[in-house]
Amino acid sequence: MKADTSLAAGEAAYLMGAAEPATSSVLISNSKYLNSPLFRDVYAQMGLKRDGHDLPDAYLIPTLSRAMGEVVDPARTAALLAAERERLPEFAAWLDERFTSNFTAEQVAHCAPGTLGARIHAFIADSGYEIDFLYKGEPRDDYEFLVKRRAQNHDIEHMVTGLCPSQVGEIALIAANTMANANYFSTEFAHELNLYGVVLMSTSLSRSGLHYPRTLPALLEGLSRGYALGAKQKKPLFMIRWEHHLDRQLSDIRAEFGFEDGPAPGYWDWVFQEFKG
Repeated sequence: MKADTSLAAGEAAYLMGAAEPATSSVLISNSKYLNSPLFRDVYAQMGLKRDGHDLPDAYLIPTLSRAMGEVVDPARTAALLAAERERLPEFAAWLDERFTSNFTAEQVAHCAPGTLGARIHAFIADSGYEIDFLYKGEPRDDYEFLVKRRAQNHDIEHMVTGLCPSQVGEIALIAANTMANANYFSTEFAHELNLYGVVLMSTSLSRSGLHYPRTLPALLEGLSRGYALGAKQKKPLFMIRWEHHLDRQLSDIRAEFGFEDGPAPGYWDWVFQEFKG
């Protein structure tokens, strides 16, 4: 027998009030996100689906990227970036330098055990992953450069913060970046930078609560740890040139940048399988 969770008429009226939404021959609202069929569909899929063993966890990311292209105004983003360039000399200098890198295992083979460079070497040589795996072309403008450096720093941020690449650690790192961006940039530009992460955080929380209840407390803890770590940052993590820290011990890097809110190694390893199937 199915449980009846519907509300009585009086209870529903109390919540809904007397107003009625406008009628139309098509679905329309005052939310550009709801009005986009592609965005609406991929958001629903990511928030309601289970994470099966048949496809990679990131399988819907290319679709989400296309959907974000439908709801983001590039001209507005460019104008906001230009305003931040004018307001923040440090940010302007970072943009003008336009530094990028392309790590190879050979470049960090000399690094001593326990250093960031040694961790990067193991990531590339032992695990077979790439640091520079997205947006490999030459950036054509400031925003493309910013996006490229965010991608180049992503896996290194996992290493230095201690926020592992589990489903919980990923969301914790997004929360950290969200807060660091909000601390440094105007609300409007930080909003543009944080949109993608907001979708990933909210849909992960939904999947956890709907399908994987044992992971829900861990996910909330991850959000809390990420918030605390990001709130202490004086500038966005993507602006830090980790290439200057390759020969430093990870413990020293964490102490300098206030990354003590990251958990002990292996703390969330159990989540990989629990948040699956």
